[in-house]
Amino acid sequence: MKTLFSILVLAIIAVIVNFVAVFILNIAGVPGALIAGMPGKHNRRRFVFGSVISAIGQSYVYLAYTAFVVNWTMLARSEQGASYIIWPFAFLSVNIPIWLNLMHAKVEAREMKHVNAQTEALHMTFLITFICFFIFAFVPRVMEIIYNWVPYIGA
Repeated sequence: MKTLFSILVLAIIAVIVNFVAVFILNIAGVPGALIAGMPGKHNRRRFVFGSVISAIGQSYVYLAYTAFVVNWTMLARSEQGASYIIWPFAFLSVNIPIWLNLMHAKVEAREMKHVNAQTEALHMTFLITFICFFIFAFVPRVMEIIYNWVPYIGA
């Protein structure tokens, strides 16, 4: 029962993040988009640099969510006695919202017929999130150092 409750909480959090992440990731990627310049009026190096800056901002924000979910899952396992089955659901609750945001951004960029630094940065953010989920899960000290301000981290 504890495992089902934990899975339900992860699903609810993922649904909420799916909607909220669009706005938060856009805000986090604004500096890179400004550096990249207007669509069609930027050179390649400036666009790549802007995309990397956007990816850094987006990754920092989204990895805070990743750290929250990973640490919450660890606490559910250790304190509440949830089963190991919870880990795949934690993985999905972290990666599905960013993947859906990436897919929606790609469709939107295709409709507008121009590339956007923030959309390109989402590719990097997705990859970084995918990798860091496992880093946070197997080396929790990393998330404690970077994200000690996130609730439940280091608790």
